[in-house]
Amino acid sequence: MTAIVLIVTVLLLVLLLNGMPVAFTMLVAGGVGVYLVAGWDTMAGVMSTAPYEQVASYTLSTLPMFILMAEFLTAGGFTADIFRAFYKWSGHMRGGLAYAVIFGGAMLAAISGSSSAAAGTLAGAAHPEMRRYGYDDSFATGVMAMSGTLSIMIPPSIAFIIFGIITETSVGALLLAGILPGLLTALGYVLAIRLSLWHNPALAPTAPGRFPLRERVETLSTVWPVMLLMVMLLAAIYSGAATVTEIGAVGAAAALVIALAMRRMTLRSFVKAVTHGTRNSAMILAIIAGASVFGIFVTLSGVPQMLVQAVESAGVDRWVVFSMILVLLLILGFFLDQLAVMVLTLPIIFPLLLRLGFEPIWFGVILVKTVEIGLVTPPMGLNCFVVSSVTGVPAHKVFRGIWWLVLVDMLVLLALILFPQISLTIPRWAGAM
Repeated sequence: MTAIVLIVTVLLLVLLLNGMPVAFTMLVAGGVGVYLVAGWDTMAGVMSTAPYEQVASYTLSTLPMFILMAEFLTAGGFTADIFRAFYKWSGHMRGGLAYAVIFGGAMLAAISGSSSAAAGTLAGAAHPEMRRYGYDDSFATGVMAMSGTLSIMIPPSIAFIIFGIITETSVGALLLAGILPGLLTALGYVLAIRLSLWHNPALAPTAPGRFPLRERVETLSTVWPVMLLMVMLLAAIYSGAATVTEIGAVGAAAALVIALAMRRMTLRSFVKAVTHGTRNSAMILAIIAGASVFGIFVTLSGVPQMLVQAVESAGVDRWVVFSMILVLLLILGFFLDQLAVMVLTLPIIFPLLLRLGFEPIWFGVILVKTVEIGLVTPPMGLNCFVVSSVTGVPAHKVFRGIWWLVLVDMLVLLALILFPQISLTIPRWAGAM
């Protein structure tokens, strides 16, 4: 059995390194693994039923709904308005545009759920203004790349939805668990910007002056519908008035109604939003379908049970095992995107950590936070490349501007590990656990 696991692992790595999409890599490697373990008939049965049964889940339908909601709001121009509103209110401070990017990132997180999409949106809206006022390119683009990562933590988070589906953990509890860690991360970014400007004021210019109160108030006219929608969704999740799937559908419908009512949606932008939403949903669902076959191979091979037995027989402290898994996730995050890391590792490490007595909701937050760091760290650093492509700033300059903020992420991760109540307080108050 060890030889089969080794063969499948090598095949998986070879296919990934040769550029095969993650979904098909896991489908092929998983299918080969099932064949080697259980034979042709079992493999044929798994390949013909498992992918469909996995993506036909009622719970999983919430994912395309949240994606569609974000696409409708983006097509209506609301995402760019969010940044402009925060810019009007905070732009008078030194580094005010950087603070506006962080605040805008937190708001976009509540309507997007996609880190790279949020980073690209903020880069397109913020970079021309930051360049006009003389912000350092590395500092400015680093803030944009990092602010996008808030979308993977603050609900609705696609990463939490996928974690919940793969591990059969409550998606509603996971979404609630991400609220405080996400806000703590945003606060940490603000403090990091403050310290960076104290250390090197040349990174950001002196404030251009406070905008008139009337002009600042006017910006709220386009932001308040989105804020109201965000509050309604969080209240519905928090109160348990509706399931997460129902909330996703209501959110998508409400976003469309808001865009149409404010005359910010044309037929062309509607078709574009639906097309983008369909494409992104199909990509993620394909990854989940492929992961289902790979997960069955992992179960048949008995790898989780072998790991549990090895840890128990070795008498290794559970926190040592947890630390080793955390390091592995960080390293994988340097080379793979967050979804790939999750679908590759969860079938193996999650049963082990459950057996060792770790809280699944808390671990979900830790894992998502860990893969969030991988979104900005080289050599993969997807958010940094997205910001680089949107702004035209070389990628190495973007990477140079992230390190103070990455240090904050590491400190927040440590705090989440040491104080689980940060993640678990809201789900427990809401009765979701």
